[in-house]
Amino acid sequence: MREIKKFQFVVPNTRWFGKRCWMWDVPGVTILTPILKKNGYDVNVLEANLENLTFNQVKEEIKKYNPDVVGISNMSIEYWQQLHEVAKITKEVNQDIITIAGGIHATTLPERLMQDTNVDFVVLSEGEERLIHLLDILKKDDGDFSKMNGILYRENTKLRKIPASGWYGTKNNGNLDDIYPPDLTIYNKPERFFNHQQKAVGGMATRRTPSAPILTSRGCPYRCSFCAAPVTTGHKFRYRSPENVLAEIDMLVKQYGVKEIIFQDDEMFAHKKRIREIIQMIKDRKYDLIWKSLNIASWRLDYDLIKLMKESGCYQITISAESGNPRVLKEIIHKPTDIEMAKKVVKWCRELGVETHVDFVIGFPGETWDEIRDTTNYAYELDADSVKFAVATPFPATELLRVSVEKGLFPKDYDFYTHDYLGFANPTIDTEHWSANDLRLLRVFEWDRINFGSEEKKKRYAKVNEMTIEEVEKFRKQTRENLGYTFFDQSEKERTNKENKEIKESKDQKWKNIRRVAAQQSKIAQDNDGKTFHEII
Repeated sequence: MREIKKFQFVVPNTRWFGKRCWMWDVPGVTILTPILKKNGYDVNVLEANLENLTFNQVKEEIKKYNPDVVGISNMSIEYWQQLHEVAKITKEVNQDIITIAGGIHATTLPERLMQDTNVDFVVLSEGEERLIHLLDILKKDDGDFSKMNGILYRENTKLRKIPASGWYGTKNNGNLDDIYPPDLTIYNKPERFFNHQQKAVGGMATRRTPSAPILTSRGCPYRCSFCAAPVTTGHKFRYRSPENVLAEIDMLVKQYGVKEIIFQDDEMFAHKKRIREIIQMIKDRKYDLIWKSLNIASWRLDYDLIKLMKESGCYQITISAESGNPRVLKEIIHKPTDIEMAKKVVKWCRELGVETHVDFVIGFPGETWDEIRDTTNYAYELDADSVKFAVATPFPATELLRVSVEKGLFPKDYDFYTHDYLGFANPTIDTEHWSANDLRLLRVFEWDRINFGSEEKKKRYAKVNEMTIEEVEKFRKQTRENLGYTFFDQSEKERTNKENKEIKESKDQKWKNIRRVAAQQSKIAQDNDGKTFHEII
């Protein structure tokens, strides 16, 4: 029987390889740590992202702790190099250390990830029960991994995948109270996380510090074609009780002095009675606290609810509008969004003093150029305080990928590790209606027109995104020059690794090539009596 006692979580540094810094909460780590401890494991968390550690520093910390198992969590495929670097470093320290990958990246692209022999196992979807089961099997000399669900492993040299089935909490009527609140004591210096400012990312910038994210539920009842939620958290809506959520807020306020909360649920407002109770309790406790919520479906709101939200400290919401064309919403995205309702919500929010940021997705297979223009025109008419356009990106484990492949717009054997997903600004496909370059240019210049068409709009955008007017102008310039590839809040001095500098220099050449294409396209304007881009299209 193999002894497995010491488990080390390693969160990779997002800054490595010239990537944008993304300071994110790692719910898998903060939830799984107490579960592992409860099951008798000694747990260490190495937050390379929070501490901005180099490759060598990570290597030394792994040597120092000398774990039996290293668990690596990665936010998205955008940071695939980071995950593989940690696995490589771990095996350089000791080949006998077991490496287990989890999270969104590992769940949506497990086979590609496991082509790296430095990764021993992938735990698919949620890990609260699966990780403990895997460790129990690893302790046995004749452990049989085929009895698990939600795992990818090697049988001799061949990969064997057992799909995930079932979601945590479903056996308890969907209640998640037994695993929340998360354990924040794992952070050596939590104030670094709480005080980080994520500027120029719609809806993510905070107004007061310390700030902290909260997740009150799991699962999303919708089936948006661009989203991988069906395999990462599922359609079954599972939730925390209002009392449990408020216990976490109490902890954040009293122990860490938190002044702002960001609710990050996929669909926090799915159960209106529960969310009203949570908001009313926040109001009644009279915290010195403001809050905002991401990913809101506009039809879940009404005037009285927004009023209560405002009274409880809500100052901003992010509306997931996705498209301004009814056909695209119904037949392509599959989201029951009420276009007219979003207009009412933006109007109500302005009356009540709640800021609005609205997210859109453009560039779906089957979406015509005129339908894309419907979305940009709708975004203009909404008159929200801030608007963002993401490019429909065919991620693994999404319907969008399946449709793109079936239509012959995307290669079946595409290597997702070759694509730059930065900011969802890099179109991947060409259709009979538009090209990737058409989409790239439209996205940038319509974003600029809609958000900065007047001095008042410019000020509203700056406020929502916690930027000065000078920073806004710098960001606009960077976005136009790079066609959406921006590193706004990352100074060069933050990239302490020699490796990062080398990768950045290679990217500069890539961006020069992209700008050359843009220059060729912009000749259209010169041939059309000097009209602006949006006037021509």
